[in-house]
Amino acid sequence: MARNVGTHAAAVVIAEKPVQEYVPLQQVKGKSEVITQWAMGDVERAGLLKMDFLGLRNLTILARSIELIERSRGERIDPYQFPLDDQETFALLCRGETKGIFQLESGGIRDLLQRMKPDHFRDVIATNALYRPGPLEGGMVDDYIEVKHGRKQAEYRHPVMEEVLQETHGVMVYQEQVMRILNRLGGIRLSDAYTCIKAISKKKLAIIARFREQFISGAKENGFEEKKANELFGMIEKFAGYGFNKSHSTAYALIAYMTAYLKAHYPVEFMAALLSCDIPGRNFKSKDALVEHLEDCHRMGIEVLPPDVNASDQDFLVVAGKIRFGLSAIKACGSGAAEAIAVDRKRRGPFKDLFDLCERIDQQSCNRSTIEALIKAGAIDSLGGHRAQFFATLDRALQSGAAVAADRRSGQKGLFDDDEAEEPQDAVNDLPQILPYDEKQQLAMEREVLGFYLSSHPLAEYEATLRTYCTHNSKSLASMNHRDEVCLGGMISALKFSHTKNPRPGSVHTKYAMWDLEDLDGIVRCILWPEQFAESGHLVQPEAILGIVGKVDRRPGAEEVNLVVDKLLLLTDMEQQFSSGMVIRVREDEHGEQGLHQLREIVRGYPGKKRLRLQLSLTAGGQVWVDSSWPGVDPNAELNERIDQLLGTGNRYLERSALKPRSVPKRARAGR
Repeated sequence: MARNVGTHAAAVVIAEKPVQEYVPLQQVKGKSEVITQWAMGDVERAGLLKMDFLGLRNLTILARSIELIERSRGERIDPYQFPLDDQETFALLCRGETKGIFQLESGGIRDLLQRMKPDHFRDVIATNALYRPGPLEGGMVDDYIEVKHGRKQAEYRHPVMEEVLQETHGVMVYQEQVMRILNRLGGIRLSDAYTCIKAISKKKLAIIARFREQFISGAKENGFEEKKANELFGMIEKFAGYGFNKSHSTAYALIAYMTAYLKAHYPVEFMAALLSCDIPGRNFKSKDALVEHLEDCHRMGIEVLPPDVNASDQDFLVVAGKIRFGLSAIKACGSGAAEAIAVDRKRRGPFKDLFDLCERIDQQSCNRSTIEALIKAGAIDSLGGHRAQFFATLDRALQSGAAVAADRRSGQKGLFDDDEAEEPQDAVNDLPQILPYDEKQQLAMEREVLGFYLSSHPLAEYEATLRTYCTHNSKSLASMNHRDEVCLGGMISALKFSHTKNPRPGSVHTKYAMWDLEDLDGIVRCILWPEQFAESGHLVQPEAILGIVGKVDRRPGAEEVNLVVDKLLLLTDMEQQFSSGMVIRVREDEHGEQGLHQLREIVRGYPGKKRLRLQLSLTAGGQVWVDSSWPGVDPNAELNERIDQLLGTGNRYLERSALKPRSVPKRARAGR
């Protein structure tokens, strides 16, 4: 007896006649679905067809892209008419620029595409089938690439195998290939060949032994010696477990190719559709897919305009070759509120001010939290005034909106209301005269409701330093091994202090700290244990921007990578401790010999231990590098400022040295 009733999430049973003529049906209590009373194995054994229908987000992306292309360009396209030999699409795949491309997004598969250099649709099919643990570990991927690029010769043990495996460069990639070899060399029926490869994948030894005997017998009839037939079946047995369904891979490859074609030829519309489909289930606490795709837009040179209640719709739009941020991608501004704003604006015209917005939009669909989120996101900046003024006026605006809504419900109008639109009041003059938020406050608000910093980034001014002296970033940590030493830099957030319950023997320190380190690429969780906290815990402050030397913490089975902090550094200390010398560039055509003499007088006033090198850019072309005979310089802030004043910014930098700071002595081991 079945203990309980379960329903397959996606399987549909298909029959030649009404299903109840073949199998008993039932309706699950409390649900509308009609299901079979038999389990799926029994249904298949009865000869009925069971199909799994899976929902695919990328089909929605395709449909939205088509709609946006028609709306912005007046061009109606059909993805099924895309040429399968488009060179721009294959160039995009070869570069590994496949963020947002179906099945080809992960870092590993982008590396594979760059190695494979696909130039035919069959390569896209093979990529889907090969990028799995079995083929990667078994060397099948390397064999495919080496033969494809002519660095290795494919081996075929029989003309039939060459005919079957030529499209995949001698590698058994697909289940259908294995089935054809079993059929044509071993005389095994195709239906039985499918049973055989399933038995191999499930390691059903008795069934495998029966088919081995049958294959050897058939292969001998086709001119194979018994020993070679045994070897061939052993090879089939090895690769059949890795085999992937080619029809499945082809269907997926077609959708991947379609999305890649759109990204290559209609990048703005494709990215807008992709961003719109990223909205549901957003994670505002960490870097989510929407933020990654916004960064991809920046890399592609696509401008994303900020949200605006007088320009944005619910989803992302294409406007004059740019993307307008969608209102529903703002935290606390759901699809209902975003739709209400967009619909009212289209029906009655742009919003005049904050009061007009609160009076026209029903507060049941657009409440205080929504308006606050819109203010923080900068979506009402176009209504005049600044965000501090909007917050100071919000209570009055909401009260005015509530009063108008009450009059609307009672069927009343104000004394001077009529059907004609009134002249707008000077709302800006009615706003309190207060100072705007500073940049740090404004950026924090944007990060809270958008998941990223819109108008700038707290680390923007430190980007050059971080890129120069950090060995890794939050994203690249995913490829590191447990206990690998790294150097990162970023801003402290989500800071929490605590005390250990079981301190180490002989230790008097118990206080430790945990925080999120935000850099320009994402977030990583950090922990500073008591002994290290005693040394540099004074630097741990909310929103402090620091350099971190630590070790990767990748526990077995854990999805996230954390960082155990060994040492904290101020960014100025990173420049001093992780640099071997200073390089100054002097341009002959711009600075001349006089500039060189002035530079000498400046530098001689800052003796230190860092090596000085000059990069002389000559008017006639070419460069000359000069190692200074000076003992060294001290590249402090004052020197840097004077060099910038003389030569202009961008003409000096520090050369990075090894990871371990030279001036940091080894920690004493006594007493441990």
